[in-house]
Amino acid sequence: MRAVQLVAHGTPGRFEMRELPDPRPGEGEVVVQVMACGLNHLDLWLEENGLPIQPSLPRTAGCEIAGRVTQVGPGVTAWRPGDRVAVQSNIFCDQCEFCQQGEESLCLRSELLGIQRDGGFAEKVLVPARLLVALPPTVDFPTSAALTLAGSTAMHMLTHRATVKAGEWVLVMGAASGVGSAAIQIARGLGARVITTGTTEAKRKLGLQLGAEYALDPADARWTSEVRKITNKRGVDWVMEHVGGDVLPKVMECLARGGAIVTCGATAGRQITFDIWPFFVKQQRLIGSYGRNRADMRATLDWAAAGKLKPVIHAIYPLERVPEAFAALRQRQVLGKIVIQP
Repeated sequence: MRAVQLVAHGTPGRFEMRELPDPRPGEGEVVVQVMACGLNHLDLWLEENGLPIQPSLPRTAGCEIAGRVTQVGPGVTAWRPGDRVAVQSNIFCDQCEFCQQGEESLCLRSELLGIQRDGGFAEKVLVPARLLVALPPTVDFPTSAALTLAGSTAMHMLTHRATVKAGEWVLVMGAASGVGSAAIQIARGLGARVITTGTTEAKRKLGLQLGAEYALDPADARWTSEVRKITNKRGVDWVMEHVGGDVLPKVMECLARGGAIVTCGATAGRQITFDIWPFFVKQQRLIGSYGRNRADMRATLDWAAAGKLKPVIHAIYPLERVPEAFAALRQRQVLGKIVIQP
């Protein structure tokens, strides 16, 4: 099979198209023919060696996989060749106390597909059968790939880590990101009123098209004051944040009393400082959110099948153009998701 592998870290890293042996499934494993695989910021971190874990090279990146089962290993009875599936990116053990509670995102022995194991920028991928979720008939492969990680991350944030109610104000950072574009739609689907942000006019326009009532420029020093003005000085009930760095303390200025920030990322930095006095006086909350559970995956695909959640796909690239796709995401001009189709 063909696979694009990262063979040296860097910005950019060095990729090679390689011919590799076809994978063979072992006990509890399946081989999936990759029909589409989304590009994620995790892939950029792998490329530049910016993760707290040290992946071995060469490595096939790609963690947002949709495809067809081609082979099943011993002990696999729930799946058969031809089944259309989405693949969960956080590899959970299914045995620890958290997995037994259905909280796979808290797994004590989790790994990341495309980081610690070879992922989907290849014609085939070998994965544990427990990672598979059936694709609804009306959800195509690019849609699944564009929503499998980013969309289910947003679903986990808004419906599992948060309890968003109709009429509440939700601030979604980064309208043009995979997580942000999905979070706007999910928040609106829950009946919330949405404010979002975008660093360009095109990104702000996209946020409004997705259902936000207001789209602000985070480069404007007055943007947090504008949030309070929009909400009649009250502030928002929830913030969906995935940027980290200096952005997280800024969004605290937007919170209402009793409000909460749900954060799932740190693309702008992992270290923050903030004024803790107003935080506890206003009884606000900072909630971490990581990955997703199988229930979030199923909910995301169900919403997509019902037409309530649609991915924003910026471009679809063939396998040969994976390095070009990485460059486009790195330059921050992407609206929504890039998808690779082997």
